[in-house]
Amino acid sequence: TGEASLAVDGNTNTNYFANSCTHANLEDTSNPTWWVDLGQPYVINRVVIFNRMDYEPDRLNPFNIHIGDSDQVSTNPSCGGDHHIDVTQPSISVSCPGMRGRYVAVRLPGSDRVLTLCEVRVFPGRPLLHVGVNVALGKSAFQTSTSWSGNASLAVDGNTDTHWDHGSCTHTADDPGEANPAWWVDLGQSYVVGRVVIFNRLDAGPERLNPFNIHIGDSGPDSDQVSTNPQCGGDHRIDLTQPSISISCPVMRGRFVVIRLPGPSRVLTLCEVLIF
Repeated sequence: TGEASLAVDGNTNTNYFANSCTHANLEDTSNPTWWVDLGQPYVINRVVIFNRMDYEPDRLNPFNIHIGDSDQVSTNPSCGGDHHIDVTQPSISVSCPGMRGRYVAVRLPGSDRVLTLCEVRVFPGRPLLHVGVNVALGKSAFQTSTSWSGNASLAVDGNTDTHWDHGSCTHTADDPGEANPAWWVDLGQSYVVGRVVIFNRLDAGPERLNPFNIHIGDSGPDSDQVSTNPQCGGDHRIDLTQPSISISCPVMRGRFVVIRLPGPSRVLTLCEVLIF
């Protein structure tokens, strides 16, 4: 019968006829969606999806994950962009560091899609009341230049979609770029910063982010001031197959948090920056 509850019954059997997989209505095949109500908001670390393997495992690709507090689940922020599972593998683990919400949704974008899930596992941190809050959300953001309407504020809008065309990534000058481009957020007051989570653009040029530096301190608000703030570690590099990276900055304090690309002819694009 393919009921939604079969994706949270604890059974990861990937054969549909073992009666532990969901199945969306074949008469409504546009953007089919499954979601779970966690009962309260959680910070989500990762979502693990078990795919149907006995028939057309490719039907799951591509898929989106939405996490948030709205019961209109497809309007909640997206964890990354379009995800693809290796159709030779029974499951995929998708990292969603720093995202939070009561509802977790799996959605297939487009028409003529059929959604079948054999199990969905959501691994949160603790309930939201007991964890740090993203202090960058909605704060004033700046960058050394802007092109292609990639305004600095798009990295603190709560949308972690990593696809440029979906309108939630920043962009500094390109062709050929600029020396030491930087993006920064003014948190409004000084905070002790535990970690910085960065969502990279994945649909084109993900390697442009590497290497990058993070600066944290109270000097600002101009670009020549913020880049003089103390540095969190040295040169950081993101895994180009992953949508995000979490950088630990223990006991650093500051009002301004800066992402800077050292060197000439660099282009900086950030799809979201979360600060805890």
